[in-house]
Amino acid sequence: MDKIEIVKQEQQLQFEAFTHETGLEIALRIIKKVKEKATKPVGIRIVHKGALIFYYSMDGREENTWLARKEKTVLDSGHSSLYTYLFADEVPEYKEWESDESYAIYGGGFPIIEKGEVTGVICVSGLSHREDHRLLAESMEEVLAAQY
Repeated sequence: MDKIEIVKQEQQLQFEAFTHETGLEIALRIIKKVKEKATKPVGIRIVHKGALIFYYSMDGREENTWLARKEKTVLDSGHSSLYTYLFADEVPEYKEWESDESYAIYGGGFPIIEKGEVTGVICVSGLSHREDHRLLAESMEEVLAAQY
């Protein structure tokens, strides 16, 4: 995925209204996809309007800071964590975050955008950072397609 594609994806994957049920649907799709491909276990974290609405760590997945770091990256940037990775050389702030252990300048975090406003974040961690991002974006796209 390149810079143009990530900008387009962020413009497309937006919700008229995001509910806790929407978050659950996305999380269940992610879990199903991971289980079908028999890949490594993942952790999923969804925060909406400041409230933790979903957290799941698959069997075999150890607790770590990646989900919280991706969450902070998305909320502070207003963009997906893959966006910050792709634009780190152009945005000095993102470049600085690379050495700050409270951020994760890697894919796997995506903003929940409702009517143009970031209201939360969905994070996946456990696969390669690009695969985390792809899995997350694909699941969001499927839920959005079913809504409209």
